Amino acid sequence: MAIIIHCHYKGAEGAVRGFFDEMQRGLQQEVYAEDGCMQYDYYLSAKDGCAGVLLERWRDDAALSAHQTGEPMQKLRRVKEKYGIDTRVERYEVKES
Repeated sequence: MAIIIHCHYKGAEGAVRGFFDEMQRGLQQEVYAEDGCMQYDYYLSAKDGCAGVLLERWRDDAALSAHQTGEPMQKLRRVKEKYGIDTRVERYEVKES
């Protein structure tokens, strides 16, 4: 069963864009290299300049758990803190056919 995560980000004007830009300059590729990562893509809101979403897809719970405790996630937390980003997370399970 694949796991899909939607991370909704909110911050001051320009903060989410700055956070996404910094993530896409290298850390995003570190996450893509993790075992079981199938998707890890950032999108800015078309309506709200202070919002965005990260869409993640993981092969299974084990891959997601390893990601959550790995070094890229530790780096992500530091970058997110730097920009003062608030996060709301939604988790979905998808039965693969």
